Amino acid sequence: MIITSEEGLGTVCRLTAPKMIIGSDEDAGLFLPMRGVDRHHAELQLDDSGAWHINSRRDNLIIQNGALLTDLTLLEDGDRLELGSVSFKFRYFDEEDERYHAALRQLAIRDGLTELYSVRFFADALVKEHEYSFRKQSSLALLFMDIDHFKLVNDRFGHAYGDFVLKELAMLLTTKIRGYDLLARYGGEEFVFLVREETETAVQELAQRICKDVKNHVFNHAGIRAKLTVSIGYFWWDGKDRNTTSEDLLRLADDNLYKAKDAGRNCVVPSYPLAEAETLDPVS
Repeated sequence: MIITSEEGLGTVCRLTAPKMIIGSDEDAGLFLPMRGVDRHHAELQLDDSGAWHINSRRDNLIIQNGALLTDLTLLEDGDRLELGSVSFKFRYFDEEDERYHAALRQLAIRDGLTELYSVRFFADALVKEHEYSFRKQSSLALLFMDIDHFKLVNDRFGHAYGDFVLKELAMLLTTKIRGYDLLARYGGEEFVFLVREETETAVQELAQRICKDVKNHVFNHAGIRAKLTVSIGYFWWDGKDRNTTSEDLLRLADDNLYKAKDAGRNCVVPSYPLAEAETLDPVS
């Protein structure tokens, strides 16, 4: 099953058991936390001949090749399905097909220079993580980070060195986060982090640690050795206020990044207002 709708475009969903539930329930065999997808929306069944069938659960709508599906139905290679806001293409894959589509998926979700997640993938992930955090009443933090005076780096040392800095910094940042957090290149010299289920104190410490580690790192390439600094603004959300949208998280974290720039750079501006911040001094 290949997702062909915008959210999750190109994702290959493997069918790994003879019976699988498709739904927004986290225990579903094929978990789809998207709009219009019921907790147990449909069931996939493998028969003795190796063919797959699909059936709706309760009164959930499934559209197959433009027609409403009303009963257990055989799936043919190339069939198109719609469940809620999600569109699929059903394909019988061999290993070569799967490798090919996995490669295409990587091109779609990764930034070509740094190999971090792309801004498009991040935008999709933010919506899902926000919904998950509210559902579980767990915290979510969004950190925006920008390289200070990066234009001067490019002007002085050239764009090849600037590209090296971006790649080197991406590698450094990857070592600072947990495997289930998300790091993406947001554009230019700006990076963004999604940090799940951490206290605000822990997020503050992470941001300060990143600032210090970047400042102490020597970017050594093609005979050029330079040190750089970064500025970070973040917003921490407890996951309980439904009025705080994913767009709010983006806006508030970005606002705090600009406050960090205005405060002299090489510093962190946290969730609370600038006037209340006690950690704005440049990182030593």
